[in-house]
Amino acid sequence: MRITEPGEPFFVYDPLSADATTGVEGRGVVVMSVDILPSELPRDASVYFSGVLKEYIPVLARADYSVPFERLDLPPEIRRAVIVYHGELTPDYRYLERYL
Repeated sequence: MRITEPGEPFFVYDPLSADATTGVEGRGVVVMSVDILPSELPRDASVYFSGVLKEYIPVLARADYSVPFERLDLPPEIRRAVIVYHGELTPDYRYLERYL
């Protein structure tokens, strides 16, 4: 058996000969074994996400990152997404310290 890539996700495994052939044609079981599949984003999801994110770019570019997190001027949805700031866990994520 083997791991496949998103560009060629399938192979046919013939258990009688123990051969594996890339694609979906042939004698045997068709296998899809892309181990990074959960990290793949469909194009439409990526386009939507980038469109939403684009609205925040000016705010992110203007922010003064030299101030403490409590005074950092960011929209609430971005503030909630910040896990680490200046090398420290932000207040909403301090519970993670026990796992580190």
